[in-house]
Amino acid sequence: MTCAELFRMGESSDSPVRVSLGANMPRIDLTGQRFGRLVTICATSERAVGGSILWRCRCDCGTNVNASCANLRRGAVASCGCLQRDWTKSGKANFKHGYAHSGAESSEFNIWCTMKARCFNPNSEKFPDYGGRGITVCERWLNSFENFLADMGPRPEGKTLDREQVNGNYEPGNCRWATPKEQRANQRPRSLAA
Repeated sequence: MTCAELFRMGESSDSPVRVSLGANMPRIDLTGQRFGRLVTICATSERAVGGSILWRCRCDCGTNVNASCANLRRGAVASCGCLQRDWTKSGKANFKHGYAHSGAESSEFNIWCTMKARCFNPNSEKFPDYGGRGITVCERWLNSFENFLADMGPRPEGKTLDREQVNGNYEPGNCRWATPKEQRANQRPRSLAA
């Protein structure tokens, strides 16, 4: 059965259509999973620019849309576009944490995103020094910028995020805003190659 046939079948039902994946289908079965307002229907034979499989999704508003597996799993897409339209109509900020400056992401938000990438994204340049060594982000901060900001407070000018115990995780009791000089004094020893 093709994705289009499955999708048409799903149109008559409020519940997603579940299928078993064949040998030529993706390794990660997202069928029937919810990502924001999107529910995945089935994998398509198309690929996104980066090679990620495109999934056919149904938005809560009833619109059909294709979204890449990578974007769905990392939270980069959560609707057909109606979520952004609803936020714009409501007059609320486009950032749910409300901490944007003049419509741009704050430095604290960018630091939070970078912290997570270092720990969880194997494609991150810094992953070997963080996630590759087992450094992780506490559950309280992992999916909540609001919690991170509440615990750390605004970033003081000239300071960046630092872990006091270099082998410890990113968590409230182990993180501080530090100057570059403080961070250099708090590095783990580097082995010298002969």
